[in-house]
Amino acid sequence: MKLALNQKGFVKKAIAVAVVTSAIQFVHAGPEQSQSEIEQLRAEVAELRALVQQQQNVQRVTPPPAPPTAPAVRFDPKDLKVTTQKGAEVKLYGFVRGDANYIIEGSDTDFNGVASSTGAAKDKLRATAQTTRLGLDFNTPVGDGNKVGGKIEVDFGGTNEALRIRHAYLTYNNWLFGQTTSNFLSNHAPEMLDYGTNVGGGTSRIPQVRYGFNLAPATKAFVALEEGQSSESYLNGSTVATRDLKYKLPVLTAKLTQGFAQGKGQASVRGLVEQYDLAAGTGSNGSDKTGWGLAIGADYQISPELKVFGDYSHVKGDNKYLYASNTAATIVNGQAEQNEFDTFQAGLTYKILPNLRTTLAYGGMYADDSNAYANQLRTYEIAGYGNANKEVRHAWINLVYTPAKPIDLGIEYVDGQRKTFDGKKYDDNRVGLMAKYSF
Repeated sequence: MKLALNQKGFVKKAIAVAVVTSAIQFVHAGPEQSQSEIEQLRAEVAELRALVQQQQNVQRVTPPPAPPTAPAVRFDPKDLKVTTQKGAEVKLYGFVRGDANYIIEGSDTDFNGVASSTGAAKDKLRATAQTTRLGLDFNTPVGDGNKVGGKIEVDFGGTNEALRIRHAYLTYNNWLFGQTTSNFLSNHAPEMLDYGTNVGGGTSRIPQVRYGFNLAPATKAFVALEEGQSSESYLNGSTVATRDLKYKLPVLTAKLTQGFAQGKGQASVRGLVEQYDLAAGTGSNGSDKTGWGLAIGADYQISPELKVFGDYSHVKGDNKYLYASNTAATIVNGQAEQNEFDTFQAGLTYKILPNLRTTLAYGGMYADDSNAYANQLRTYEIAGYGNANKEVRHAWINLVYTPAKPIDLGIEYVDGQRKTFDGKKYDDNRVGLMAKYSF
């Protein structure tokens, strides 16, 4: 615009100069010459007027220059955060899930119950949405390098599908206070769609105080004091019943983890020690017993498509942590005798396509059948009073398809069997279907 105005002023000055110059020449010229110069002057004036008109037309047609473009505003829903009145940032997560199980033969439950199956249910369909899960993660900045956080997670796995707390804890720097998965349990379980947990693994979530620290960039250690929750077997009339053991001290658990290079997996070594009394009235004379356990496991990404898992545990005098174990102890001739057993789980997951994967795995529990505990429980079984397990095994294969990122559709076959101390066998075989929407 300013340039156009300058050009317009220049043209006007040029016309004025031309007129003055011609006038001066006209004063000094003769009649004939003057007439010729007048005609020339008129032509020049007409030419200059045409030039002025052209500049005015250009000024009207040419739009003003566009203002500088502001940088585009980027909006990502993942950046949305909810802040509470106390300044905590809250993240919501969870999934909606439905399951259907066709029981070929086994326990009449929504999910596998191989550890207690008597084969009562046959050719039966069961369905549930109790595994639907909701969770909140909390994070509060407090300055000075301190970190405060927490988690609340629930599902509908309580009695009659009632709301149940899975995790409820707070963290302060390296400390954790509250209920979460036991420090003794494995992170190396092969994927299983059945919500009932596989033999050889466990999912116990226990109130605890835990402290974790780094020994090296890829090496971490965790120590925890956890609530003792094991139970004992005792003869109640003509039935073998169970009741909680009496704990005076918390269970001590420890875990050491080592990450593999390039984030391809992790290995762990774990242990537990606990001390308890058998309940009064059992004739145990109140003597204390010590339970303990050791475990080792790993998972490793062999290739982008293939991942392998393996875990082994040996436990004496505890039945809370690992699925399908018998009670921790019983009374034999007035003395407390403990159960002792080994478990393992192993498997692999193969990614057939980016959105299609399959898992093949096996797990087992094998109790010592030659100690005083096993002999006593075998006597109860022969008399028809109970049916504790000498062996329990699981084999399973599944296929999971992800048509869109938040959706998983799966099918799984689970083959389970248990064998009692007196030689009886019971199966739990079923086909499960699963649909899940994660958010």
